[in-house]
Amino acid sequence: MGDPQAPFAKVLEVLDRHRALGAGGRLAPDVVLVSIGDHFDYDQHDPETAGKEGVRLLRWLADHDREQARILLGNHDASRVMELIDFDDAAFAAARTLARAGDDRAFAAAFPAVPTPGTVARDYASYSTAQRELVIELLLAGRFQLALVAELADGRMALVTHAGVTARELALLEMSDARDPLVIAATLERVLRDAVGRVRASWERGQREPLSLEPLHRAGVAGAEGGGLLYHRPSNPDRPQPAAFSPTRPRRFDPRTLPPGVAQVAGHSGHAKCVYELGDWVRPGAHARAHGGIRTLRVAGATVSYDLGIAPAAQPGDADLILIDGELRRVPASEFALLEVLRLL
Repeated sequence: MGDPQAPFAKVLEVLDRHRALGAGGRLAPDVVLVSIGDHFDYDQHDPETAGKEGVRLLRWLADHDREQARILLGNHDASRVMELIDFDDAAFAAARTLARAGDDRAFAAAFPAVPTPGTVARDYASYSTAQRELVIELLLAGRFQLALVAELADGRMALVTHAGVTARELALLEMSDARDPLVIAATLERVLRDAVGRVRASWERGQREPLSLEPLHRAGVAGAEGGGLLYHRPSNPDRPQPAAFSPTRPRRFDPRTLPPGVAQVAGHSGHAKCVYELGDWVRPGAHARAHGGIRTLRVAGATVSYDLGIAPAAQPGDADLILIDGELRRVPASEFALLEVLRLL
């Protein structure tokens, strides 16, 4: 399931349409569901309601057995225990109000540690302490994952993460030549386990120490938005946005840095955003759809292409990134596709 940023009832409607629900509104016994991350922040105009719905959805997922509901960590989830961890509800409401007033200088003076006004006015507008405490609870329980591996319908093994893995992340992990999704996933899982281990004692004492996944993923800091593993999106570097490709906290990545020969599945990037970001790499047929859908970004040698659907099995050495953020908050539940896989490894 791509980024489930939508009312809880709409998520259940999607699952019901795909015959994934059983008795009592829970997952059917023969269904295993992977949520690819980002469970909050779908409606900046009614952030309080959206925030409660996000808690409701994430709690519902976590109330299933961990082998039946697999929960990946997205940037919206991680922000609750990174950039925003020190906020209580009253302080965040005040920050959001000031950010929306449009006086950036006054905002920076009042909240110097917040990356930008947009962080609280738009990106993470539905934050609440209930969300923070739930994310902490699930991280301590080992319910969030950074990566897993799925066998696709065509038999390929695919690395599944929230936003995709590039040569940058493999280099930081000192495994630039790695091409086995199982090895990459196991390494990323160890990174998350170790990161939680470093803050476990503080969290269990009730202290608000931020989680750190640096340098793979960098949280936002004063005057600079976050970047890296859970933040970056595929983009054409010919577009005039060089700062977004920062080597230390990238907000964008060149698809040609995807590891060759590795199939991946990611959320995070909706179709409308991809069409805008990828420019000439977008196939003509992909312009026919405004939002949603499963799509494939393929790198074959020096050729990059982006199109609707799941592309046929790649040639050896090609890199495929199957994108499944179907923009649920914008499309009817009837148009939201789930990616069916044969099994999880």
